Amino acid sequence: MSGVVGIYNIDGAPVSRPLLEQMTSSLAYRGPDRQHVWVRDSIGFGHTLLATTWESKCECQPLTLDDTVWIVADARLDGRSELLEKLRAHFHQPLAAAPDSELILRAYQAWGEDCVAQLYGDFAFAIWDSRHRRLFCARDQLGVKPLYYAVAGRSFLFSNTLNCLRTHPGVSDSLNDLAIADYLLFGFPQDPAATSFADIQRLPPAHTLAVSDSVSAPRRYWSLAPYSSIRYAKSDDYVGAFHEILRSAVEDRLRCDRAGMFLSGGMDSSAIAATVLDVCSSRGAAMELNAYTA
Repeated sequence: MSGVVGIYNIDGAPVSRPLLEQMTSSLAYRGPDRQHVWVRDSIGFGHTLLATTWESKCECQPLTLDDTVWIVADARLDGRSELLEKLRAHFHQPLAAAPDSELILRAYQAWGEDCVAQLYGDFAFAIWDSRHRRLFCARDQLGVKPLYYAVAGRSFLFSNTLNCLRTHPGVSDSLNDLAIADYLLFGFPQDPAATSFADIQRLPPAHTLAVSDSVSAPRRYWSLAPYSSIRYAKSDDYVGAFHEILRSAVEDRLRCDRAGMFLSGGMDSSAIAATVLDVCSSRGAAMELNAYTA
């Protein structure tokens, strides 16, 4: 839910700090806990933080570890323990308390743009690598976190909020008639990269995008394997395996002492609510769980 925005002037022109601050302020509702802007010559990032995990309480973005590579992210990683184990081979300091944005940045330092193959969860982020004057953007496998971008003259703009990009004077209000027609006919655009506005594109799920002297074509880094199968000897084993996966997934997301969930009354949300309480009971920790329904 945190807000992210960035401007990269491909022609090397300095970024207007007042403009970037204005665009960042439009995201204040997304991040009431902290708001920061970073500008260096032709690149600038803005971030508004909504702290939702223990690790994010002291998080401050845009973030750098060496003043050469910077990140701005709206991210909540899953499988942190597995990622930490892989990072241990590259970094020797303890990282268990590091926020997710730092883990993504360290993954980039370790594996470069292939870092997305090591990341799981919900994320949309951009990394500026000053050593190569290259901007690297990525979106999570299932597209839970949005990431929009636009090219205004020689400026590349991105944000996880469409209306934020519309505050830039170089982005017009011209509509994308085909995308709107798709929405009226089918309920959603047929082109996963399209938005309702002609100047604004959407980075599709499981894709990355790089910008240096020009904007590269989005690259897919992950695909679902729909034909893989799981076989167990007994029918009860399926139930047990599903329960184990569900509990692991829920526990992975409980990095907090307050949580909210939508309770539809169906089996899925009810099972998640019951699993949350079971996990918290086994931890011996108090959890403020608020359920919302309609």
